[in-house]
Amino acid sequence: MKIKLLFAIFGMLIGAQSSIAKEWRGIVPLKSTRTDVERRFGKPDKWGDYHVDQDRVSFRYSEGGPCTDLYRALGKDNCYCSLEDGTVISISVEPTVKRKFSDLKLDMTKFKKVPISPFPYNFAYYNPTEGIDYEVDESEDRIRSIEYDAAAVDCENIIKSRAPKYRNSWRGLIPLHVNRWDVERLLGTPQRTWESSAAYDTDHEIVSVKYAKGKCGEPNTEWNVPDDTVIELVVGQRLGFLLSQLNLDLSRYNRQEDFPYPEIENPPKVANYIDSLNGIIVRTQSSRGGGGEEVVVSITYRPANKDAKLRCVNSKGPSKKP
Repeated sequence: MKIKLLFAIFGMLIGAQSSIAKEWRGIVPLKSTRTDVERRFGKPDKWGDYHVDQDRVSFRYSEGGPCTDLYRALGKDNCYCSLEDGTVISISVEPTVKRKFSDLKLDMTKFKKVPISPFPYNFAYYNPTEGIDYEVDESEDRIRSIEYDAAAVDCENIIKSRAPKYRNSWRGLIPLHVNRWDVERLLGTPQRTWESSAAYDTDHEIVSVKYAKGKCGEPNTEWNVPDDTVIELVVGQRLGFLLSQLNLDLSRYNRQEDFPYPEIENPPKVANYIDSLNGIIVRTQSSRGGGGEEVVVSITYRPANKDAKLRCVNSKGPSKKP
């Protein structure tokens, strides 16, 4: 519950200027490491816990590296996907003796109070700015546990410094930055080829790749790049999944509905989520008549705006249709 609550309120805290995360005995989430913990407290017991004075303590660590979700760059930024291996994510402290919550004399205006179901008189008091969460049994004025999470500003700073340079990347393939040989090294021999494009079948996708052909000034030439440079990737989904699973950062996307063909009776509802800055289009379809959740049909990767310098001088730019 604590981690979910933390993510839910990150958006409220953008604009803070310095870290004010709470530390526990010198250990600070997102700043300290497993090495710091073990240098100070040694190795944990066989259950992964430490016993420090009258507390049972456990640490949660990052496993390092980017999150493995294939479409992670399309969604909301997550600082936990950018941490080094062994970085402390959170600290859980469980007092082994009774400790009164009222003795802390906290400024309660800084805390959000959330009931803990199904336990009566049990509440979580969470300070989103400092990332600290107290679980309290109010019937006994007793602290059940204390959780030290990351301060929101620390997550924001990590996101700003480590966000992906290019979001229009699928399995490392970025339009204008890779060529036919990079594609074939990854996907093998295409199942179908045309003069300037190729198609690949994977277990879950049909991938269409469009390549540059011709020089600036020639018909249908948009980009000033060598022949066989990738200029577009369309990843069609064999097994559709819900749009909500992408966790899109909707501040980056403009939703546009496609008009159905008039000759189709009760057609499915089709929409495009367009991130024009990063060159991404997510195409969805809902059940016939427009009800139900949207399912992802395809994802198109085009050049990002930051690569506009590579556009041919007289090019009119990409068409508006996905």
